[in-house]
Amino acid sequence: MTGKDIDLKEKLLRDCKSAREKYEAFEFTYRILRPADLKYLRKQSAAYKEAVLAVQELILPAVHKHCPHCTWGTCCRLHSPELSIYIAKSVGCFDLIDYLLVRCDTELPLPNFANGRRNLCAFWDNGCRLGPDCRSLLCLQFYCEPLRRELDMDSVNGRIAAVQSVVNNFSLGQLFAKETAVTSGR
Repeated sequence: MTGKDIDLKEKLLRDCKSAREKYEAFEFTYRILRPADLKYLRKQSAAYKEAVLAVQELILPAVHKHCPHCTWGTCCRLHSPELSIYIAKSVGCFDLIDYLLVRCDTELPLPNFANGRRNLCAFWDNGCRLGPDCRSLLCLQFYCEPLRRELDMDSVNGRIAAVQSVVNNFSLGQLFAKETAVTSGR
């Protein structure tokens, strides 16, 4: 191992630790939501999951055909320099918004944080352990060359745009809006 490889491995492990802390903060945020917050989140979550399943409907036949016999080995790696991919700064490629949309009323599998030492996503175990409707927006955007050749990428990208639209229209301000209390007084 060269000095550059050791530095990269140390950076990867530092970023994995930071990602774990961020992921735990996402879960804490979800757990403190009030019933009124959940009402808004449930509506948005249903739209997100419906859009994600529409993507999965297009891609799963090709995924089932290619992924079990994959020779590329780039999917779900935290660092793939040949593809300029570096995702170690998040767990499951989630940001707060798509995490909340996925997590709503759904128990996610516990992340295997030890996977970071093997350069793999915390939800990897001979395939993604997340349900088909529980993928992050970023995960939905990566396709290896064999999948790209088989899929109608214009159709896939159109459906991904629908997922992106749900994320873009989600409002943390509306999620955490304070209930207005009617007060009498003066």
